[in-house]
Amino acid sequence: MRFYEEDFALFDRDYFQFRQMKEFTPTLVEGVKAEYKARWDVWKEFVALCQRETVGFGKPKVESWTNGWQVRSHFWAFYKGLSRQDSASMVAILLNKNNFRIYLEWHAYRSSDSVTSYKDHAKWVAFLPEWIRELGIDVREYWVWTSYEDEPDNFVALADYLEDPEPVHALLENSEKWLRIGRIIPKEEAVKCVAMEEIVRKSMMELAYLYSKTESFE
Repeated sequence: MRFYEEDFALFDRDYFQFRQMKEFTPTLVEGVKAEYKARWDVWKEFVALCQRETVGFGKPKVESWTNGWQVRSHFWAFYKGLSRQDSASMVAILLNKNNFRIYLEWHAYRSSDSVTSYKDHAKWVAFLPEWIRELGIDVREYWVWTSYEDEPDNFVALADYLEDPEPVHALLENSEKWLRIGRIIPKEEAVKCVAMEEIVRKSMMELAYLYSKTESFE
């Protein structure tokens, strides 16, 4: 499957709340809902397709296209290991107006129910050199960033992070924020990929190595 300009354009809008849409663009509300639902149905198919031929991941979970009072600014889904459904660590995929991402994520919303802690999750950082060496990872394909999505210097190429991780770590003063690693494919490149599921599968299996290091071994 592939993404088109229209898939990214879906999230490039002035209003996401239904209240705002009804106030400023009332004639467009039903059309927006219909388009979101149609593209989300395709997204669900894509999410399921990505899991095929991967090893160790359970059935994916797909976030709804609406939370009841607004449409989303992205489509999001995640995969957890078959034996790790009760952990907040996972591999996620995300589509927004600018790019497509496959990344190792900490599900903060479920952290209170997690059998592992963020301290356990963050262990993956120490295994980066081993991961790159053992799997032959192309560091040019990966990025490191934090959950401070709006920070201008937040996204750092993996090669630069390995050389100097401090600028990224300096953003983590708030204990409620966390570190991510994954692939970020700009819209301009993503629309050229005719089989994005193959890129996702490859990235999932690469990230699975780091994901395995987020368990608690105590």
